[in-house]
Amino acid sequence: MLYLDASALAKRYFHEKGSDGIASRFESGETIFTSILSFAEIHSTIARKFREKEYGREEFSRLRDAFQNDWLFSLSVLELDLRAMVALPLILENFPLRAGDAIHLSTAIGLKDGIQAGVFTGRTGETLEFGVADKRLAQAALQYGMKVFDPEQQA
Repeated sequence: MLYLDASALAKRYFHEKGSDGIASRFESGETIFTSILSFAEIHSTIARKFREKEYGREEFSRLRDAFQNDWLFSLSVLELDLRAMVALPLILENFPLRAGDAIHLSTAIGLKDGIQAGVFTGRTGETLEFGVADKRLAQAALQYGMKVFDPEQQA
């Protein structure tokens, strides 16, 4: 099982270092989680690259459609509820993270705790990896006992 923050998930749509690692995880058929926050973050990135003329209207539409397809059929989306936010204050107290990054980490910690507690039926004992390309966020995740998958480090 894999949780992707937006920095890692974006590699699915833009060819950059780490894109192959993300593609292989999607192709593996494993369950891939992300926060509902990623919906805004990925759409924002796609639109920004279009506005900055990194690509044209056709590519913009293709990327947006590819993301929408994944959102509906390939990603397990986690809501921002109390379970997702419980670790947030302590994370921000201990690490200089942007709010969105802290939300992703807190959401992943809530998921991991829920799996260990048996809240997610049929997943008890499964390992959750935190997929992230942001080094500061990866370090914080390691401090919280998360197994980190950095797609940029994959061969």
